[in-house]
Amino acid sequence: MNYFPMGDQKRAFLNAEGADKPLKSPVPHETLLKARRYRISRIRELLVENECGAILLYDPVNIRYAFDCSNMQFWTAHNPIRYALIFADGPGIMFEFKSCEHLNEGLEGIDEVRVAKGWMFMGAGDRVSEYVGNWADEIADLIQQYGGGNKRLAIDRMEPEGVFALQERGSVIVEGGQITERARSIKSPEEIELMRWTIRVCEAGMARIFEHSYPGVTEQELWAHLHFENARSGGDWLETKLLTCGSNTNPWYKECSDRPCQAGEMISFDTDMIGPYGYCADLSRAWTCGHTPMNDKQMELYSAALDQINHNLIR
Repeated sequence: MNYFPMGDQKRAFLNAEGADKPLKSPVPHETLLKARRYRISRIRELLVENECGAILLYDPVNIRYAFDCSNMQFWTAHNPIRYALIFADGPGIMFEFKSCEHLNEGLEGIDEVRVAKGWMFMGAGDRVSEYVGNWADEIADLIQQYGGGNKRLAIDRMEPEGVFALQERGSVIVEGGQITERARSIKSPEEIELMRWTIRVCEAGMARIFEHSYPGVTEQELWAHLHFENARSGGDWLETKLLTCGSNTNPWYKECSDRPCQAGEMISFDTDMIGPYGYCADLSRAWTCGHTPMNDKQMELYSAALDQINHNLIR
């Protein structure tokens, strides 16, 4: 129910075309293919620049960037069970969670799919040393086969046991975060097109929040509308829970709660939305609960925020 229907200007600004159905991406598949080729080339370009023979990726965000494969991203962010090994002048190998190998079919950057060897304590228990040894032997064999004699191996994140095991097998470990961050810092035109679609989905989610900003709704209920719009349109997750109203807005960084919003209070949020294609839409908005006119203090804050934006735009 739209308790406070949007005016035409607000509806156009927030792009609420998906109010009654999920948004379907108009981005051509060829655009996605070009973005994939560009991203893997960026990884290899930075490997060469840093004189590394290969990079071992465990961060699911980096794996998504390099290969565009997605599987249990939140779970694998704290359970290191799937990983990717990409050579500067050799194959890209995806080590996938057992029985999930089919999720990587049709992804052009992946030359080979293998079953991942997990060695975290939750799965290995008191056999961690044995498991990590088997895992390190496989990685070392691949470096010997495809590394061209280059033993410099970049790694984005890893527990100490794995680092020590690879070093014992001759690898020279290089901090890989600098490579992935610099690779992602320069976007191709195709990536920008994909990012624009993520932003459009985010705008539809913000429109849903706006239309449900009536007195009595809780912060958590409002936040759920962005989750809903993102999920049904093919997005992934929200990085934070930054939506608050009234006194909860100051100091900032409080997470949304079960506090009901009151008429006239400011509702403020920061989306931090990982949307379709794995890109982030980090947009901030604020309006009053019940869409009432702003009071003098709210107008003062709004004007200060607008001045800052305009100042940054011209510098």
